[in-house]
Amino acid sequence: MYAKNSIFHFSSKALWSLALVAALGFSACSDDNDDQPQQEVNEEISGAYFLNYGSYGNGGASITRYNFRKDALTNKYFEAQNPGMTINSNIQYGAAYKDTIYLMGNSADELISLDLHFKPTGNAVREGIEKPRFFVGQGDYLYISCWGANPDWSEMPDSYIAVYNTKTRKVENKIALPGGPEGLALAKGKLYAALNYRPQVAVIDLNSEAIAYIDLPAVSSYFVSAPNENLYLALVSTYGDPSDAAGLAYINTTTDELEDNYVLQGVSTSYASILSANNDASTLYLTAEAWEDAGDGNWVQKGAIYSFDTESGVFEEFVTGLTGAQGAAVNPINNDVYILLSASATEAGSVSIYNAEGVHQKDLSVGISPYWTLFLD
Repeated sequence: MYAKNSIFHFSSKALWSLALVAALGFSACSDDNDDQPQQEVNEEISGAYFLNYGSYGNGGASITRYNFRKDALTNKYFEAQNPGMTINSNIQYGAAYKDTIYLMGNSADELISLDLHFKPTGNAVREGIEKPRFFVGQGDYLYISCWGANPDWSEMPDSYIAVYNTKTRKVENKIALPGGPEGLALAKGKLYAALNYRPQVAVIDLNSEAIAYIDLPAVSSYFVSAPNENLYLALVSTYGDPSDAAGLAYINTTTDELEDNYVLQGVSTSYASILSANNDASTLYLTAEAWEDAGDGNWVQKGAIYSFDTESGVFEEFVTGLTGAQGAAVNPINNDVYILLSASATEAGSVSIYNAEGVHQKDLSVGISPYWTLFLD
């Protein structure tokens, strides 16, 4: 055991039944259980929403809605919902929290809030939000990992957690956290932050703001929660922090120790949905990739999605031979796996859908660089 500019550019409510599931989460009960009451579907919002990053510095971010119940695809969904407006920045991450969708905007750096129909609910928040990466919510607060105004891309001494009040719409506090916090998770009254530039997880007591650390054999990126509030964490090997121990870490949140490390070489270093879970967290999906010489001096990115059985602790190949794999998300309604693909940062991406047995269902054409998915129902 190891101890160890606004995002929007202008060119000229109440919901009675709702289920929200972010791409990195899972629902509390299986849809296969006939004894569970069935939630009614809100047809106005039901669907998978792909957050397309665009091209850094050149905009191009967009939202694609896929109504999987009706097999209907809508690209540029934000523009369709908001005539005369476009997204004028890059979406680093986004998820739904308490009937509001929050987007992390890069260039300009800001926090954008939308209702569940993707209509803006107010002006973007910029003060105290510098290179936002990811967020989790608890009560009236969002905890946002930020890399700071001028990251050095090595030790990241000025990174921090922004504490944002959803009622006052202001950043009320910054918790200094060097090391480049990326993915976040909440468990047992503590905030866990994956550090992408230091082989540790930060554990922040939200009452005292005291910070402890769990040593890791590699730097890390994103979490998923186990049913017992323990955490799985993607470990990656990077140019600045190479490691032969990439894979999945399992963190005991009672003892705050690294309890297991399941090695899988080549885990993706993409800042996207590289780790996801099915609706009861019995199967996880992890993206791995490598650059391969295609001849004539051209290199292409090939990769695979691996499934991980949390009971046996075994990886299996789920889909292989992928080009430009950014990550995967699992539909909590039917456990279909959505694989997000992006061959380049200048052309439309795609999503390939497989059922839980790995049988291909269909392909969708989406926006540039699809990175994350959220599900509304």
